[in-house]
Amino acid sequence: MNIARRELLAAGLGAAVLGQRPGLASTTRALAQETPQDPEAPVEDGWTRHAAQEIGLEGRGWDEVETPFDRLPLRAKGVVREQVWRLSTDSSGMFVTFRAATPAMRFEVELRQARLEMPHMPATGVSGVDLYAREADGPWRWVFCPRPGAQTYSAELKGLSPEPRTYRLYLPLYNGVSALRVAVPDGVELEPVPPRKSPPLVYYGTSIAHGACASRPGMSFVNILGRRLDVPVLNLGFSGNGRLEMELAALLAEVDARAYVLDCLPNLGPRQVAERTEPFVRALRAERPDVPIVMVEDRVNANARFLPGRMRHHEGNHAAFRAAFDKLSASGLRGLTYVRDAPFLGEDGEATVDGSHPTDLGMVRYADALEPILRPLV
Repeated sequence: MNIARRELLAAGLGAAVLGQRPGLASTTRALAQETPQDPEAPVEDGWTRHAAQEIGLEGRGWDEVETPFDRLPLRAKGVVREQVWRLSTDSSGMFVTFRAATPAMRFEVELRQARLEMPHMPATGVSGVDLYAREADGPWRWVFCPRPGAQTYSAELKGLSPEPRTYRLYLPLYNGVSALRVAVPDGVELEPVPPRKSPPLVYYGTSIAHGACASRPGMSFVNILGRRLDVPVLNLGFSGNGRLEMELAALLAEVDARAYVLDCLPNLGPRQVAERTEPFVRALRAERPDVPIVMVEDRVNANARFLPGRMRHHEGNHAAFRAAFDKLSASGLRGLTYVRDAPFLGEDGEATVDGSHPTDLGMVRYADALEPILRPLV
């Protein structure tokens, strides 16, 4: 049986589960057992609920979407490849922000997919929500991440010191959201913080940017960069499908960005890199002549030193990407930044799940490598 289904968090923290170990008290119950048949009817149980849309979703680049938690506009459906569209319904990079002075919170989540986890990534990262808090102008600090145990789940956080704080709740990385509600005790005011309207940093990439394999949403390196740089970020990472396709160049150009980051090499080979990089960058530059474009090499797999074929693949990718950058620069294109593999994953081989996808350690190393490069641009 899934661990998340048979264990509960102690000390007043819990996540909805299908069953409960005898004698173990729980502060949460499966939402499916609590919600009345009429989903619009108020639930009178001491909690005041606020829908995510009511609070305000940040991390979405378009308003004309099929569902509120989609990352691409509806008009992209049937234009981008089917796999890209499907992945765009994952809510990676989205969050809600609010202020409250509350001793408790409750989170009610309805997911689009029944699959809660992946073989190499836990349910907390794939399907969880992740709460951070900020006091005054201090740094964001982690607070709480429930353990999803069902496609529809709820979790309560009790025992909070009720000082006024700003809270940020990150949405799942590799699952979509059908509905999300944040509840506070009756009588407690929850003040929505509207999404920032300033231009975002647009990050276009692969599964690593998508969030694999962070243990929880806040540990995605794109979300880490968003907190550190304190700017809006649009996550357009598509697992296995960040391929420098011209349809995506057109979509990126629609966003009034403060910078574009292109980090697609992990999903390409040297021939594709050579064929696709220059047309993609030129198309983006034609529509956005003044916006910085950051071209990021793929990370070398943590075990590539033992796999000569894999190392040749990385070397070929890097050579083709650098050649495209040099050609673009020589032709007069300005505002391009080339980022070599730092190495992003470190040099000790300890920062991945499978040689490719970062653990939380790898995610922090990615953010550490990219932050000083992106900060002057944003």
